[in-house]
Amino acid sequence: MKHLQHRDCFASLAMTPQGTSLRGGTMKQPEQSEVRRSQSQKRSSSIFFYLFILLSFYIFSPTAFSQQLKADGVTSLAADRQGSCYVVTGNGVAKYNAKLELQSRYTTSFGKIENVDALDPFKVLVFCKQFLRVFLLDNKLSVLGNPIFLPDVNILKPSAVCRSAENGMWVADAYRQQLLYLDFTLNTTREAASLASYTSGGKQPATYMVERGNKLFVNFSGKNIAVFDKFGAPLHLFSLNADAWFDVYEQTIYYLSEKKLYAQNMSSWSEPPRLLASNVDCCALTGEAVYTIQNGVLTKLLVE
Repeated sequence: MKHLQHRDCFASLAMTPQGTSLRGGTMKQPEQSEVRRSQSQKRSSSIFFYLFILLSFYIFSPTAFSQQLKADGVTSLAADRQGSCYVVTGNGVAKYNAKLELQSRYTTSFGKIENVDALDPFKVLVFCKQFLRVFLLDNKLSVLGNPIFLPDVNILKPSAVCRSAENGMWVADAYRQQLLYLDFTLNTTREAASLASYTSGGKQPATYMVERGNKLFVNFSGKNIAVFDKFGAPLHLFSLNADAWFDVYEQTIYYLSEKKLYAQNMSSWSEPPRLLASNVDCCALTGEAVYTIQNGVLTKLLVE
């Protein structure tokens, strides 16, 4: 309304006879500096108006596009809290920074990479399910140490693996129906919760899991997500129609369902999930954004 009032004032002046003030007296011709000042004010008002429109669009949109990059054949994504994105294509992984500039690449001889976990960007976990191998990469995607052959520690059928903040990893063993913790030296191996109650009755084993905030979140058959504490003791179980991938940031869980990306507030389950994007093949979450693959394009979506 301030813009409208400002415009009406100038309209009144334009309708007043030249040389006559609004009070009936004689008005001097404006000085040249006053004309320039008036024009400058008009330009400032226009710039402010357009900035206001752009800002309003950003605030009231659930997501805003940042950068995009052509990416074919992508099978999964990962991200770290520094904003880097890890793009997996078959048996290879490429690391991009927050500006989607290529930083480094790595290719393994252990077949298809099931998933990458970049909870620690200096010890990135890579899981090759077909060859039962887990290994670590540094921040330049160079291999750290020797690959871990899981049958060497009596894990014969790992269905999901993820990093632990305690310098180790969590493994869901579908053969023993057991959740296990291993440190990377393999000196400490402990059994945590039994998974039999989650996988009995023909249910599928754990398909994906992540550790966030000293809690372990495990997805079972795309219908239930179980929450465990840092020792592997069960805490909660909630129903969520998610595909294999999901991630957690603060009190929000992001997940894929039928190629649609949703965000659900875990502190208020009565609220419906927010739809963030459609036609999404895979995702990765960083603190400020979500990386997606849509129609063969890697896109960074800024989330409010």
